Amino acid sequence: MACTISSGRVVDCADSVGGIQRVLIASEFKEMPTQSDWAVTGDTVTAIAAQTFYTFELRPELSSLTVNYAADKASGTTFFEQVLSCTFQKLDVTDVADIKAICQGRPNIWVLDNMNKCWLIGAMYGCNVTGGNIQTGTAFGDMNGFTIDFTAKETNPIWLANASTVGVAGANYPLDQVTNAIVG
Repeated sequence: MACTISSGRVVDCADSVGGIQRVLIASEFKEMPTQSDWAVTGDTVTAIAAQTFYTFELRPELSSLTVNYAADKASGTTFFEQVLSCTFQKLDVTDVADIKAICQGRPNIWVLDNMNKCWLIGAMYGCNVTGGNIQTGTAFGDMNGFTIDFTAKETNPIWLANASTVGVAGANYPLDQVTNAIVG
């Protein structure tokens, strides 16, 4: 029997895993909630203005997404800081141009976790690069690649994509149920 906590949430089965599979980074920033094509049910996104997202695959247990809550009773404000840290192995010449463009922009980013849930960060204000590095390593066992840290400050903790129905081999996965989202 599950133990009930004061918030009304019960302890569920221990059948989840952490981590991120991939990120889908927008080719350009769009302030989604102000778009006429933006549609949500609760915190689930069902449609956005037409936008292309490029997939960046991630190795297991190297990247993370954290949402921090910030509230100030003196000023009466509350906001949510979304922090995405990505590690990419094997630096490639094409990566340099992508890194520069990503650092100069403030994209919307979808994050596919290891539970096959796809989360949107930077929906209203975009994601800013707040750190990272390119590294070749020193020893044979060192990483050759790059890291990028994104931060977004939003009024909603996080948005969830409408659940995929096509599976990983399907077209436009994992955004197949988000109208106008194009996986490039």
